[in-house]
Parts: sequence; C-alpha cells; structure tokens
Amino acid sequence: MKAKRSALNVYLCTLLTAATLTLSACTSSSVKKIESVNAFGPLNLTAQEYRQAFEDASADESFKALILYTRSQIVENRLDQAAASVSQLYASAATPVQKDEAAMVDAMLLSRKNQFEEAEQKLSAINYKALPKQDISYFLVLNTNVNTNLYNKTHDPKYQITAFKSESALERYVTRDSDKRKVLLRSVDLLKQLDDQTLSSAYTNVKNDTDKGFYEYAIIDKSSNNQLKDQMMETFAKKYPNHPLLLLSAPEKIEPVAQQDVRDVTPKGGKAVAVDSQALFSIQDGDQIAVLLPLSGRFASSVGEPAKLGILTALKDRGSKAKVTFYDTNKTNISQIVATISSNGTKLVIGPILTNISQIVATISSNGTKLVIGPILKPEVNAMNAAGLKIPSITLNSPEGNRPVNQWYFDLGPNYEGAIAASKIYADGYKSPIAIGLSTDKASQRSVNSFMNTFGKVNNNAVVCNYSNPANVTSEIAKCPFGSADSAYVSASVIDAVQIKAAIPSNVAVYLTDKSYMGVNNSSQELALKGAILGDMPWVLTDSSLKESFMKSMPKANSQVQRIFAASYDAVNFAFNINQLAANQNDVLHGLSGDISLGHNGLIESTPMWVELGSVR
Repeated sequence: MKAKRSALNVYLCTLLTAATLTLSACTSSSVKKIESVNAFGPLNLTAQEYRQAFEDASADESFKALILYTRSQIVENRLDQAAASVSQLYASAATPVQKDEAAMVDAMLLSRKNQFEEAEQKLSAINYKALPKQDISYFLVLNTNVNTNLYNKTHDPKYQITAFKSESALERYVTRDSDKRKVLLRSVDLLKQLDDQTLSSAYTNVKNDTDKGFYEYAIIDKSSNNQLKDQMMETFAKKYPNHPLLLLSAPEKIEPVAQQDVRDVTPKGGKAVAVDSQALFSIQDGDQIAVLLPLSGRFASSVGEPAKLGILTALKDRGSKAKVTFYDTNKTNISQIVATISSNGTKLVIGPILTNISQIVATISSNGTKLVIGPILKPEVNAMNAAGLKIPSITLNSPEGNRPVNQWYFDLGPNYEGAIAASKIYADGYKSPIAIGLSTDKASQRSVNSFMNTFGKVNNNAVVCNYSNPANVTSEIAKCPFGSADSAYVSASVIDAVQIKAAIPSNVAVYLTDKSYMGVNNSSQELALKGAILGDMPWVLTDSSLKESFMKSMPKANSQVQRIFAASYDAVNFAFNINQLAANQNDVLHGLSGDISLGHNGLIESTPMWVELGSVR
C-alpha cells in the first residue's frame, strides 16, 4: 500500500523546498539495463517501459524483469494486469528463492487491494532469511506495513508485535547511522502504540535480550515523568550496554546522502518534512461520517455525484464499517444538517461545496465531529478558515491567508501543475525551457507563473511565450524563441496544444499537464500529440476495472470529473492513513491521484504519472 520516497535528485528537491510547494515529481527518467538493476529496488520507469525491458530481457534476466514489470503495474494501479503477471511469476519460478519472490510480489498486490489478511498469510510462509540481502530489506518493510494495517484494522496486538519484529530486524541490514536511527525510532513507535498491559506482558515473556531491551525502552519512553525517564534511561544503558537503541543517544555523524535507502519498496522523489503533532488526527472504521455535497443543481454532475461515488467506492474497497450519511447541500438547510450531525456522533464530514460555511463551523464545533473533508471551491475554503474552524480538516483546494495548523489540502489547481512540470523538466536534464500559455486564460497564466517561479529556484534560463488568440495560435507560437530552447511546457487546452505541438521544432521536448488531456486514452487528440510528455493522475491515464466501472456509472464524465472522483477517493484513504504517513515521513500512499505524501504547510503532495503520448499504456 505504501512505499518510500527515494533520495534521487536530492539537489533539485532541496532547491524546491524553498518554493511554495515541495514536489515529489523529482524522479529519474534514465533507463538502466535489467542486469544492473535490483528486482526489489527503486522503480524509476513506467510500466510500459518495464514491459519492454521484460520483452527484451535475456532468459537469465527474464524473472527479474517480470518482477519489476509486475511491481510497476501495481504502483500504477493496473491491478487486473498485475494479477495476471503474478500468476506468470509463480509459473516461471524455478527455485525456492524465486517462489518466495513471487509470493512477495503477490503480497504487495494483495496489500494494494487492502486484502491484508491474505497478504500476511503469503508473507508468513516465506523464509525471508534465505533470501538475498536486497530481498530481505524489501520483505521486512512490506511485512511491517501489512501487519501495521492489520493491527489498525483488528486491534489485535500480535500484528503490531510482528510489525515491530520486522522493523527492528531491518536495523541489521542498513549501514548508515542515520538510517539505523530511523529504523530504531520506528521500532519503538510501533511498540508505544500498544497498551501498557500488553507491553508489560510481552516484556515478561520475551526471551531474546535484544527484543527485551526494545520492550523495556518503549515502556520507559511512554512515561510522562521526564525526570524518572532520564533516570531509567541511565539504568537501561548499564543493563543493555550493547543494545542497538543506544545509538539514539549517541552523537550524530554527518554522512553523505545515500543513493538508495533500503525502504525504497517503490520509491518517489522528494524531501521529508517534519509534521507538527497538532496537525494529526485519527479516524476509526466505526466512526460516523457525514458527507455534504451538492447532489442536485448545476454542480451535481461535475462535483457532487463523482465525489459521492469516490467516497463510497473508497469505503467499500477498504471494507470500512463507517456509518455514512449524505446531505444534499443544494436542497437542505445547512443549519438543519449541522444540527443533526452535531448530536449523532459524527466523526467525519466530507464537503460541503456550496453552503453557509460559518453555520457549519458553528455547529460541528460542538457536536463531536473529528474531521472535516472539503470544500472544493476556494471561497468556501477561505470562509471556513475565517469562521475559526478548530476541527482537523482536509480541503480539496489550496487555502489563502491564515491556515489552521491541523488543515491538510489537495491542490488540484494550475499552480501545482506548473510547479510539477518545472521539477519534471529539470529532473529530465533540460536547462532552457519555454513556458507557453494563453494570455487571456487566468488558469493558464497561473500555471505559467508557477512554472517560472519554481524553475527560477534552479536557474534563470526559462522564458515565457504567451499567445493571445487561439484562432491565430500557430502564427503566434512561431515567434517564440525556440532557437535557444531545449524544452517547452505548454499550458493550453487540448485543441490549442495540438496546434502548438505541431509548431514546436522537433528537437524541443514538449511537456503537458492535465489541462491538455481530455481523459480518453488513445484518442485522436492524443495521437496528434504523439511524443509529448504528459503528467496527470495515474488513474486518469491508465485503464482499469475500477475506471471501467466508473465510466459505466458516469458515461459522460470528462477528465475533470474523473479527477474529482480520484481526489475524493484518496481523501478517504488519506484520512485513515495520515498517522502511518507521519510515523515514517518518507512514506507515500499509492492513490488514484498519484503517490500521496505529507508536504510542507499542510500540502498533500500527489505525484503525477508521466507518460509519453502516443505510446501504448
């Protein structure tokens, strides 16, 4: 379900930390030969590229290539295709190690489907100590994640203890002190989530001195008496003079940045951020959820219905027992809605889109509500913040002005599009891009300005070339200074983008974001844009059984409607996983909208998928 960001392109990501957005789009596009790649190392290519690598692989490298291809299918949410590839892995496995490797990938797929019990059964049957070292690291991370999710779902401590054992075992397979510290801290944090009675019982029964030390350390660390804690830590050091946890109290060394961290199950780039504990919240599967959406009126088909379907689908896929009530904000008096949910034990509110926000805030602030998700429209987001909301919230638009410390937000707007395009172009090695936009389109100009601001953190070689009249776009674009450019970012409608792409010299790489995509794969427009690199939500760019089902439910859904569905789906899963993401600040959650991680200042980073248009996917 989750994966860790890699340390690739640290230079770029460090520069971008100073910008408004922290970008997870800092990934490498270099192609490596299969024989030089670890089957369970970072995934830096698309599923289509790994498929080609698999088809070109020699007999000796075929199994490794199939593992990489299958993992990439899972990451890109091509779960039906991945299931077929897993079957092929089992059929191709010729040695005990290969059989265990196939089972590991199978467990990853089951985990992605939230079938954690089945995934745990697969992993428990693997003799991981007989695996190659790089496989062991992957296994331990995956086993930790699966069992942590089972503990969160069942509250059975045996799963959390298994997760702890896997996490603490990982310490033996990392070499850098900074990585060891992270593993040790995560191990203790896993134990500290157990109640005192369970911890004490486990401490009493464990025979291994190393594990016994972990349990004792967790018990000490849970103490609220700092003076007593310090005294007990001194005793701990004398009692366990060689325990790995003593590294946490040793002076930190300054070490070079690692090229690959062992927790790179399926990595994305980016920089970890510190998360204020006051920004976190908890939602349980038994909590009541109130969903406020415009289910009638002009926003119903484009916002309300796809958001409702996304929420219901996410809860169903989770097997959640949450109690959900939908309120039509276009029909119902909002004060009546809030009065109802204020007294019914509601723990989560999704929406509203068009309501009297101040009335909502006044009501839900006193009714036991634990979380607000929504709204989408920026004026409503700002109104909610102005009303003094204290409850944790997830909005589907970026806030302006003062933002509560416990507010998280998806940025589905043009600013984020421009920023991720800038980071992608620089990560691909280009130094002199042109940003092309429509001067009379505010959204296009916001994308272009954000692109320039972000790329400006790296160098000042980027230039802007606007056009003012779509009817004359070809002649206007011909005046752009392509002679000194090596790449171009186009923020334009798909119709304009087709003409602009044709006017750009073939030696200039063309990059697009979702403004230029209509949500229909292999369309005539896409074929006309052949060769351009497009960044968009993975769920929009790839075909799946879920997407097929959605399009049958909403056959007229355009790409924007599809993105509303994906963001709403991911909002639910983010709510249930925020603490896990915060526990390991480099983790990502594979969502429909991209690889989701915790960004700076409340931003929910959602890394897009980059594809070359005109290629099969």
